[in-house]
Amino acid sequence: MITEELLVPKLTTNPLPVEEFEPEEIQANILVTEIGRQEKKLVTHPYDLIIRQIKEQVDEGKLILADDFQRRRIWNDVESSRLIESLIISVPIPMCYFAEVGNACSVIDGQQRLTAIYRFISNEFSLDSLNVRPDLNGRKFCNLGVADTRTLLNRSIRCIVILKESDPDIRLDIFARLNSSSVQLNAQELRNGLYGGGLNKLLLELSANSVFQQIRGVHDVDKRMQDCEMILRFFAFHFQPQKYQGALSPFLTEYLSERQKTDSYNVHEHREIFLKVIGDISYVFGDNSFRRYNPESNTWGQKINKGIYDIIMLYFARINSMVIREKKEDIILSFQQLFSDTEFKELIYSSSTNRIQARLDKWYHLLCLCGIQVERILIG
Repeated sequence: MITEELLVPKLTTNPLPVEEFEPEEIQANILVTEIGRQEKKLVTHPYDLIIRQIKEQVDEGKLILADDFQRRRIWNDVESSRLIESLIISVPIPMCYFAEVGNACSVIDGQQRLTAIYRFISNEFSLDSLNVRPDLNGRKFCNLGVADTRTLLNRSIRCIVILKESDPDIRLDIFARLNSSSVQLNAQELRNGLYGGGLNKLLLELSANSVFQQIRGVHDVDKRMQDCEMILRFFAFHFQPQKYQGALSPFLTEYLSERQKTDSYNVHEHREIFLKVIGDISYVFGDNSFRRYNPESNTWGQKINKGIYDIIMLYFARINSMVIREKKEDIILSFQQLFSDTEFKELIYSSSTNRIQARLDKWYHLLCLCGIQVERILIG
């Protein structure tokens, strides 16, 4: 008897780390507005994807396995093998969901399954640890028998495509609800799947920047894309601080979605300001970047605080690198003074507009006392 365990392999291993941050109180942290508030259009199209078509469609760019998303969370060969075994022995496979993007479809739910199939048909791994068909262990796709090859290639997977005519807010809400993987997609993973383009690719590129990783104390990209969200957070607050109204997730989503067709100049502008700021922060704070300071013990915290990340990133972006480097010791002393302020220590744990503004103002005041001339940042 075939057990339910064979239906979809459970995600049990992952070589990439999940970065730890200090907790942050998120105000109105919703991804989209509720569907019922106003009439919005949802257009879907069901179809059966034949497995023999998968490799061709991926290679031709008609089926996008969520771009670089898979490098963040992917099944190992054993988990992938169990899916292939399930297909060969005719176990039903859960439905997949796609988003129509231009002339292609981007996979929103089902990346693990379709990537495993694509990798196997491309002869990238051998079947391993199979229980129902142990005779297939050690075989690649090119070594399957005729009957098994025919069975596998002729299997179909039921798919639902959310067409581009659908309202973007509804698409986001649906994708957030329908994701059926063992680890539900978070807001940034959904953004990555839905809003491809130059800026989104830049987030993925910069998340692998060695200086950015070093000052955060990590050695790889974050498998849940928190690093990408940190970079997006900086861009949104730096370029459009006046648009922030206290709801962080919709603010970031809107910023990225509006820049799907960002031209090369704007991508270059985003890249240059980020690299400039990260280089300056590394020079001044090193391994203590974005951490709390304890004046009583003269020690620094281990985890990154996003409130601290905001104030340093945003003001360093507005100060000349030469000035920052000349004033390194003064800047460090001023930053340490912040933690003698009880109110400031409370302000760094909230994303409300008033608290973001208040912590920025405290940092601005101390920078001015250092003799650094910089324009005050206004949020909202």
